[in-house]
Amino acid sequence: MPIDPLHDLPMLPTIASLPKADLHVHQEDAARFERVAAQRFGRPPYNPRPWIQQMMVETLPGMGRIGGVYAPDQTFDFHGMAADDPANIIAKMVDAMLEGAKDGAVLVELRFGAGSTAFIQPDFMALFREAERQVQAQYPGFRSEAICYLGIWNDPLQLQTVENQFAVCLKAAREGLGGVDFRVDPYDTEADPASWEFAYELAERAVDAGLGITTHAGEFSTGNIMAALRTPGVSRLGHAVFAAADARILEATACSGVTVECSLTCNVVSGCVAAYEQHPIRQLAAAGIPVTLNTDLPVHLRTTIGREYAIAAELGFSTAEIFEFTRSAIRASFMPEARRRQVMEEIQFWSAENR
Repeated sequence: MPIDPLHDLPMLPTIASLPKADLHVHQEDAARFERVAAQRFGRPPYNPRPWIQQMMVETLPGMGRIGGVYAPDQTFDFHGMAADDPANIIAKMVDAMLEGAKDGAVLVELRFGAGSTAFIQPDFMALFREAERQVQAQYPGFRSEAICYLGIWNDPLQLQTVENQFAVCLKAAREGLGGVDFRVDPYDTEADPASWEFAYELAERAVDAGLGITTHAGEFSTGNIMAALRTPGVSRLGHAVFAAADARILEATACSGVTVECSLTCNVVSGCVAAYEQHPIRQLAAAGIPVTLNTDLPVHLRTTIGREYAIAAELGFSTAEIFEFTRSAIRASFMPEARRRQVMEEIQFWSAENR
């Protein structure tokens, strides 16, 4: 039977014990805040599955589903809690990090919208590190990095907003921000070359500031993949499902050395692939492209990094192959080099003990 994107999936003990890493996970500001409010007021948290089931029936595959995932955010009740209260910001971060750590993640890289309540705080990175510290009190081997998410499209007012947001990214870079994630719109078709040129200029400045670069591309078409590969300093592509649809693009992606962040459940729910069994992750890996497993929108899709690893096992990947996804993630992470080496050494203990 095909794997159902709305059902829980048990983890085999070998998969449960695997060190995991999640490089592509959005903060989901409102949905995380709803979970914090639910815990604080002792009520069940939002269950997205009925809505996702309805949306997958009523909404055609594509960008409409991406937007539709967020529709319930407008109905959440935060009981008067202040979104900009530092304690609440930390609690949201802890919730996201802890969700990964409980499933065996040694690394979670959280993406924050450049205009989000959390990211615009003057002490954003201090709040982030406090959240990491709290999770490390329970899971000493856990690490987390922060990434700024920038959406770009060819509109003068929007580009000025992005320029202002990027200045905040550069300030955060001096305080430990790990990287920048660009999404150039239109996302599902070929974007205006002028928008890409704007992204390239920002990427050059980001690289000069020591930031890692990842770019959303290829989730719904081949349209922007080649442009994304030309982004200065790019080392990762988010999704890139359609790289496998064109032999020339697949070869270019492999030759570029980028790592592809695969988000299996998100890709099925959005409809860019019809089923897990049709996802091109194996084709990407067979082409020599390093791939990673990621949750993307875990609250809205009710998945976890452990569940994504369990799906990979259901698809027939061996434990050794799945462990290589973790190793690829650590190598491609935006951690400082010394931290990356330390994490890689730590997960090697698992490899040695489980040969």
